Amino acid sequence: MLITKTVIMKWHSINKEWYEDKGYIFTKYRDQFEVRVEDLQEGSNAKVDIQCDGCGELLKGIVWRSYKKYVHEDGKYYCFRCGKKLYGNKKGRLTRLQKSISFYQWCYDNLFKELADYILSRWDDELNVDKNGNKLSPKDVTFSSDGFNKKGYWFKCLDYPEHPSELKSINGFVHGQKGNLDCNQCNVIATTDPKLSLFLVNEEDSFKYSRGSGVKIPMKCPDCGYKKEMGIDTLRRQGFGCNRCGDGVSYPNKIGFNFFEQLVNIQEVNNFESEKSFDWCKFIYKNKLRKGKYDFYFELDNKKYIVEMDGGWHTNDNNMNDQTKEDSQYIDNEKYRLAKENGIILIRIDCKFSNLDYIKNNILLSELDTILNLNDINWSVCDKYACKSLVKVSCDLWNEGIKNVVKISNELKLDKTTIRRYLNKGTELGWCYYDGKEESLNNYKSTSKKFSVKVICITTGEVFDSMVKASEKYNVKKCVISACCLPHGKSKSAGKHPITNEKLIWQYYSEYLQLQELKTSTSEELSIKDNSFSIPAIM
Repeated sequence: MLITKTVIMKWHSINKEWYEDKGYIFTKYRDQFEVRVEDLQEGSNAKVDIQCDGCGELLKGIVWRSYKKYVHEDGKYYCFRCGKKLYGNKKGRLTRLQKSISFYQWCYDNLFKELADYILSRWDDELNVDKNGNKLSPKDVTFSSDGFNKKGYWFKCLDYPEHPSELKSINGFVHGQKGNLDCNQCNVIATTDPKLSLFLVNEEDSFKYSRGSGVKIPMKCPDCGYKKEMGIDTLRRQGFGCNRCGDGVSYPNKIGFNFFEQLVNIQEVNNFESEKSFDWCKFIYKNKLRKGKYDFYFELDNKKYIVEMDGGWHTNDNNMNDQTKEDSQYIDNEKYRLAKENGIILIRIDCKFSNLDYIKNNILLSELDTILNLNDINWSVCDKYACKSLVKVSCDLWNEGIKNVVKISNELKLDKTTIRRYLNKGTELGWCYYDGKEESLNNYKSTSKKFSVKVICITTGEVFDSMVKASEKYNVKKCVISACCLPHGKSKSAGKHPITNEKLIWQYYSEYLQLQELKTSTSEELSIKDNSFSIPAIM
């Protein structure tokens, strides 16, 4: 008998729609509210108290979904001891079933009706035949039958009719083996995580293994073809991490970057930056002064925010850099303290598993969901971006004609040094051709060309073929002359005349000529208007 009548729940994105449909009024995420037990979701982890309908023992803290699984149709619930007395132990039940009880009868005698209906509806009438070709039904075989060559009987997939029938051991159903209830093909990578198939060397492995399998199989980088063996569950949680073309940016940080890029495009946030560093973010770590960086920074409604995507090494030892989880916690605390002292709100996102659904759910459960409108976020685009190699993206931009490290740096919002490293790696892989010395020379020529434009000194009337010559004569830096020439330049003058001490005013000679031509045409128009004007005679 169910004792508990109501339980306390918290609002979150997963249960919001369910309880609103039940008539509950939403306040805000993480707020507590009271729920009637009959309104709980089937798979809820809420705990309830139950009284055994056999001996009357009070059973506390039973998980709701477990209660729903074992409560009888008449609403009765029995403790283990009473259930054993009423239904007998396994050996006793098997002994009774061996006396010519069919598999059909066993299902309805020992299972809930819904589960028995489900199992028997999967029976494949076409493939289950005897040696003489006669069709067999669940009523024609006993619960202990071994089946075809001791391999079981054929069962269909009800969710995907295109999945071939599978051999299932009836003994497995009798002993409650969970795997028998599932269609194996519904749990394989090709069905649940088709994107992971891109990393498999052998395509048939995607139809053999599930997403949670720890079996190590050959895998490859979809970009450069580098191969290595790793577990499927590791691939799903941490990504491939190519040793040859890897960009060094974690899957969670790529998810976060594209997430904020989308928010920028719909004008939800302002002044977004990734890998943000501040002069004030300095602290002592292992007797050395360390400067910290934050994953993401943005501004909204005159408030400043920092978002940190906390990967698995924030709670585990990082063997790659010998940083313990205690070290990571210390660094996190210092960065949080410094951000708070400087008036910035820091939000942490649990990214322990490199899985889109896991990261997405934690973002929706965070403060970001309360201060931002996240309804327009395309999560599949985030995932697609996160699976890309930024080395490959950088090389593609270079090949498309953006032959400038600074421009690619601005496009991808990554440091120029990082972009050069990516392009050098891409050159080794044959994805592009990048020569750092050649790029520096081209940049120098471009800068030199800028300073070879003709200029005129308005103060003296002198015309120079280039800023270099003007700079040499009056000992003024070229960049200062350039700043003075610009229409909205920072400098109104550049240098002084060595004899008269007058301030030297500069202008691009081509603009000077255009201005003189404009003044001449304007004067002519005014002259014509003056000649056409006449004074009327006085009568």
